[in-house]
Amino acid sequence: MASSSPVSGSEIAGRIFRAGVVGAGGAGFPTHLKARARAEIVIANGCECEPLVRSDRHVLETSAEVVVQGLKMMMLATGASRGVVAVRGSQLGRLADLEGALRGLKGAELFGVQDSYPAGDEHLLVYEVTGKAIPQGGIPAQIGVVVSNVATLANVSRSMGGEPVTSRILSVCGDVAAPGLFEVPVGTSVGDVLRLTGNDADLAEKGILLSGIMMGEYCEDQGRPVDKRTGSIVVLPRDNEVIVRKTLPVETIVKRAASVCCQCTLCTELCPRHLLGHSIAPHKVMRSVAWSRVFTPDVAGALYCSGCGLCGVYACPMLLSPDRISFLVRSEIARRGVTPDPSGSREVEQVRPGRLVPHDRILERTGVAAYDRELRYAGRVEPERVVIPLAQGAGVAARPVVRPGDAVRRGALVGSVGEDQVGANVHASIDGVVTGVDHCVVVERR
Repeated sequence: MASSSPVSGSEIAGRIFRAGVVGAGGAGFPTHLKARARAEIVIANGCECEPLVRSDRHVLETSAEVVVQGLKMMMLATGASRGVVAVRGSQLGRLADLEGALRGLKGAELFGVQDSYPAGDEHLLVYEVTGKAIPQGGIPAQIGVVVSNVATLANVSRSMGGEPVTSRILSVCGDVAAPGLFEVPVGTSVGDVLRLTGNDADLAEKGILLSGIMMGEYCEDQGRPVDKRTGSIVVLPRDNEVIVRKTLPVETIVKRAASVCCQCTLCTELCPRHLLGHSIAPHKVMRSVAWSRVFTPDVAGALYCSGCGLCGVYACPMLLSPDRISFLVRSEIARRGVTPDPSGSREVEQVRPGRLVPHDRILERTGVAAYDRELRYAGRVEPERVVIPLAQGAGVAARPVVRPGDAVRRGALVGSVGEDQVGANVHASIDGVVTGVDHCVVVERR
């Protein structure tokens, strides 16, 4: 839908809000709220550090001008004078269209970060680009920076023309017959994605991960819908180490920690947030939870865990899961009302450069190197039915504005939030008839 160019920051934020744009990198924070911030720098995060996944790379390679236009809109909205598209160093030299598009935007540049895991972590990315560390528990805006995923910025650009978010590019990869990149309507079930892409064979003997092998979730229900944050569907054999770790019961993890953890401190020494000066020490969290099982000051550092998984997947010589324990403890700490203490931040560790873990080592350690291959765009998935969640990110769920029996077109508003709320509007992703409204809006083709 055509629309005039926005003339103010508030108008840009308003169009982003109406289109329901949220962070596509995983957290799902409403982007219109970021557009209201004041910043000196806007960073477009194109690092995509999850192994096997190529969704953001595809966006950069095929929609460079759209991404740069989104970057421009966020710079205008926030008052930023500098825009940076950050990618892993190995991608430099492969993005000629992007480099050309950036030359047309004053103050914009392409920046290569070290090709390590987790390069796309917001705190690490800001430090690499600016040389400034975000205080522990803080956000980039505290030091004058706004960070948005490149797919998010593509949606920002489209929102200027009134186009809402109704689909996303999804990597379907791992132990599948036809790996590829697919455009998937929001609300399509995981099972339908795999069936419609020809990747539904032998799933009983395999495990499914959503949004990556490191920070993604194990998917027990193939009826679970893809939402605006879902970046990938990764299928692996059930005996793969990643699947085994993701499916271990919490009580088993705790018992193993109590009996085997040798307090070697390697999990802490390689922790990306610890190296940035945050007061997280996974080995202390392991000790407190596994041995005393009480809330102690040693456990409080888990509040700063990013959940990157490096300590469990790569660092621990005993094959334990300090990552899962730390992230679970983090949730419990937050539930108890404990808030971050930025004053606890230390200086960035001088040894940090020597402790960065190369991306290739993650592939080897997790046993997925055989599945690391180029993914080609293979078209749009067309499901007969979508189940669109009314909550697809940080904040409140949208309030349904349709009822069963209503006919809707793709892009029609089906759930709304207040513009001052932390939340995002939701739109129909296919043409059809509403057949159910609860915590999701169900639309079926007719």
